[in-house]
Order: sequence, then structure tokens, then C-alpha cells
Amino acid sequence: MNHENTALWIWLQLAFGVGSPLPWQIYENFPGGLEEFYSLGPRGWRTMRFLTPKQMTKLCYKSLDEAKYSLEYALKMGWQMLTPECERYPQALRFIPDPPAVLYVKGWMPDLNDSPCIAVVGARDALPLSIQTASRVGYECAAWDAVLITGGAVGVDSAAIAGALQASGTAISVLPVDLSSSYLLRNMTLRTRILENGGALITEYLSQDSPARGGFQLRNRLITGMCHAAVLIQAALKSGTMIYGRHAADQGRELFVAAGPENAVEFAGSRALLEDGARPFTKVQDIVMEYEMREAMGSFLQQPEKGKVKKSASKGKRPSTPVEKTPVPAPMLKDSGCKEELGELETVIAQFAAEEKTLDELLETTGMDTGNLLRLLTQLEMLGRVECLPGNRYRIKES
Repeated sequence: MNHENTALWIWLQLAFGVGSPLPWQIYENFPGGLEEFYSLGPRGWRTMRFLTPKQMTKLCYKSLDEAKYSLEYALKMGWQMLTPECERYPQALRFIPDPPAVLYVKGWMPDLNDSPCIAVVGARDALPLSIQTASRVGYECAAWDAVLITGGAVGVDSAAIAGALQASGTAISVLPVDLSSSYLLRNMTLRTRILENGGALITEYLSQDSPARGGFQLRNRLITGMCHAAVLIQAALKSGTMIYGRHAADQGRELFVAAGPENAVEFAGSRALLEDGARPFTKVQDIVMEYEMREAMGSFLQQPEKGKVKKSASKGKRPSTPVEKTPVPAPMLKDSGCKEELGELETVIAQFAAEEKTLDELLETTGMDTGNLLRLLTQLEMLGRVECLPGNRYRIKES
């Protein structure tokens, strides 16, 4: 990492504030990058019509020395810092209107440029049905080698993370505060598990102990911005969750919405998004296979209409032929001595007969805990034995 360049990015972020598109615009429009811009100094900056007097004042008020001090502090804390000049900076963020100047990372940031990334978002005050759906989606993300991106609040976020971790998946929690904030104590155990399992906590904030006004909206644009598709679970008509739909549309991201009980007010926003063109969510496998196909065609992320986009110097390529990450089939489970798991799979299959079953009905008839049942249902889906329907309903898949 070039610390001098990183300090320049921190300087611009300190001057213009988190979420400002100006650092990226400056980087894009100066052949010599931020170094050339900085070397012009106040006299040169005053000739630039795109800078307002207020922005000029902020540039002069914030010094590069202050940015270097911030850099040293982050390094002492053991945080990674990703700027648009870093190879591991998420490629997808270069395609949003306001890419972050600096991302502070605790843990290990996976290479999002070479993996399907799925955002899971939804209500904090989630219904049991939504908690079950979020847990299943998180588990399926892990099963299909997709990186889960979410916030980390109670409700849908936490359920999705727990589902992913149960399957040893990778999760990224995007925060509206800094990495040492006391705000994080509210869900510390889950965040610790994310780090222990090879995931990461990330934020734009170097110093922000509690969420600032508008901080959640700024954070939410990163959650949808880093993903290739977003799954929304439970949104009331007038709720903060609906903001994700707007971000996804502005950023050109595919939005999938999990349908809830008909006429339930907790899902009124979900129904509105579906009526407005969002896609019904069924299973993660569909999203991953579409990602593989479109990535092979080079068409998943589209360049914005205005301005040019700098691409990562060495973006990894996925195989041109989609590869199914299918769990070991049932016969091999039996041959390898996993008779107990094979028996559990057959127990689940036996519950269906000819009709559909809800997750609650299956929990009652099998006597299994939710996590184990979701794991087995996911395996049966991938083996082509069972299919998931809207509303957390399942049925035997017709051959």
C-alpha cells in the first residue's frame, strides 16, 4: 500500500466528508491523480469551477498532516485501508455515483472482484417468518460460495449472518460508525464470529462513535453498491428498508424481494417493490448461476453513462463455464459413512407426501432445530429433490 497516496485520499475524505463524490471526480479528471491536484495548492484550486467557495474553505482547513496522523492511527489499530487505487478495492463500487474515498477494514477483506456478492437486507423488527428466510438465504450464500454483505443490526441482518456462519461462509458487515465504536457492543458476539470465520467489518468512518444524521443512508449505498444482487426481506411501506430499493435502482443492481404473507402490513413495501419491477426471490442458486453466466459475458456491471471508470489493474476472471458448487450427493454420503445425515435427509423428504409444507410445519413434524432443518433443505434443493416456493414453503420437485 502506498501510504502517501492513502494519506491524500484520507485528506479529501476529511475535507469533503463521507459520501462525497468529489474525491473520485478529482482522481478521474487529473492525469496526475491526487498528487497533481494537491500540488496545485489553494491558488490553483480557486480556478476550478466545480469547487464551491465552501468546499474550497474545507480543502484549506484540512491539512495533509492531519490525514497522515489519521493514517498512522489506523495502522496502529491494525486496520486495512482501501482506496480506489488499491487492487482489492471492490470493483463494483467504481460503478456507483459516489464511490467511497477510503474504506477502513477490520478482519480479512475477501476479494470481492472474483466472487458473487449478495446483499441481504431487511427489517430490524422482523417476523419469525422473515428471520427464517434470512437465515436460509445466509446459509445458501455460504453453500454457493457467495459473499454475504449486510449491515449487522438485529433482525434480518443478524439472522442472515448467523445462517452464513453456520455453513462456514464469509460475511461482511458494513457499519455506520467507526471500527472501535461503543455502538458495536450491542451485537459484539456476532461481529466477533464474523472475524473468526474469515470475514470483515468495514466502514467509511475513521472516527464516528454513534451513527450520524443520514449515516445509515450513506452506509446502505455501500451494501447495495458492493453486491451483484440484493435480497430484501420484509419492508413496510414507510420504512428505512425501502431506501435499499432506491439505492439498488440508482446503482443498476438487481433487486430480489422475498414475498411475505398476503396483505400483511409488514410486507406492504415489499409488495410495492415487486409491483415496481423487483424480482421475486426463490433461492440463492438462481442468483449465483445468473452471476456466473453474465460474468462470463462481461456484462454484470455496466459503466455509468457519465464519466469514465478506472478498472482494477488486475481484476480476476471466473471460469467461462458455470461450475455448480453442489454438495456431495446422497449416495456418496452413504458410501462415506455419513449414514446419520442421509437418514436426516430422508426424514425431511418423508414429510412432504404430495403437498406443500411450510417451514413451521416441517419444524413441527421433524422435531429438528431451525438451523439443522434449513441446512438439510438447502442440500435437498441442490440435489434437485425439493424446491423452495415464496413464503418459505417447500415441495417435492417434479422430475
